[in-house]
Amino acid sequence: MKGRFAERTRWLTASDVRELLKYAQNPRIISFGGGLPSPDSFPLEDLRVIFEELLREKDVGAFQYGPTQGDLRLREALATRMRARGIRAEAGRVLVTHGAQQALELLGRIFLEEGDIVVVSQPTYLGIFTALATYRPGYHGIPMDEEGILTDVLEEDLRALAMDELRPKFIYVVPTFHNPAGVTMSLRRRRALVDLAATYEVPVIEDDPYHELRFEGDPMPPVAGLDKEGWVIHLGSFSKILAPGFRIGWTFGPPEVVNKMSLAKQGADLFTNAFGQRVAERYVSLGMLERNLPRVRTMYREKRDVMLAAMEEHFPEDSRWTRPQGGMFLWVTTRPGLDTKGLLPTAAERGVVYVAGHGFFAGKPEVNHMRLNYSFPNIPDIRRGIATLGDVLAEKKRVKAPAATPART
Repeated sequence: MKGRFAERTRWLTASDVRELLKYAQNPRIISFGGGLPSPDSFPLEDLRVIFEELLREKDVGAFQYGPTQGDLRLREALATRMRARGIRAEAGRVLVTHGAQQALELLGRIFLEEGDIVVVSQPTYLGIFTALATYRPGYHGIPMDEEGILTDVLEEDLRALAMDELRPKFIYVVPTFHNPAGVTMSLRRRRALVDLAATYEVPVIEDDPYHELRFEGDPMPPVAGLDKEGWVIHLGSFSKILAPGFRIGWTFGPPEVVNKMSLAKQGADLFTNAFGQRVAERYVSLGMLERNLPRVRTMYREKRDVMLAAMEEHFPEDSRWTRPQGGMFLWVTTRPGLDTKGLLPTAAERGVVYVAGHGFFAGKPEVNHMRLNYSFPNIPDIRRGIATLGDVLAEKKRVKAPAATPART
């Protein structure tokens, strides 16, 4: 078949995270790599009740072809939840997708031409690169700190781009419990981001899959809730709060965006898993989500605390890390010059894996970072895995590596 593939396939590459998922199937490997929720978070008894209900009902809609935009009852339930968070949502402006990842791909399909500019934080969610790969945008990275993306730098860069008659197609952010950094964007920066979007007429894609997983601190309003002029496109997902196997996500945005995405989705897969949509709608409407979330939050807080304590005990003094108030990840910065990707085979041989920070950067990566997931492994494995990883870091002597800019998270 060589020579038969389309040119665009040249830009398809494997995700670092997807490649690491094979380790999650090996019981001898402790994986801090994938963004997997804990199997103990899955509401199996609630799901049994919902499944039996759906199977008893004469309505066969859960097993039939459905509308591209999504099941109306689910879209209404989602709009109700978003309104409770301050987003002026309505069901007609909600599109149900195969996870939020499909929403990213559809947004690339409707917005991007080759070479268009996409603004991202540094670091950013690495799935944005795979979602947009075939559209070949150029990425413009903006540094971040413990308050999220640096909006003053963003403003300067947007102004400079405008002087060159360049306008990014959109700004992509994960403002709450950032993947991979674990930090949350402050309220003042959320407001500044909305103002910049309106001033420079650049849409913001707010990817918000971790909002419900806050286990300490005060909740932040979604960026979409601060938007008065319709420049924010809000993405959500059931993957972290129900189960990723259902692949149910959603988009809320301006009608013209949702309509274009719906047309693009028709050509991709016609509609999202109808049975999964019915399950998600029942899970929300019957109050099961609200009953289950406190248990999940407590579980993840305990796992985070165990990981942080183990790192304090076992990691070298020249390492530092973020302390997330929710979500599933924290971000480790090792000593300058240490290449965490080069260290990964040694760690895997010792029985522990993580995601090296390289793939989270647009352009030249900073090589001395790693992302650790605390939601998936159990507590004994967290303690054992962090101790092992600490030993690997301590044993590794300084080696020459590509120069790295200072970490900002």
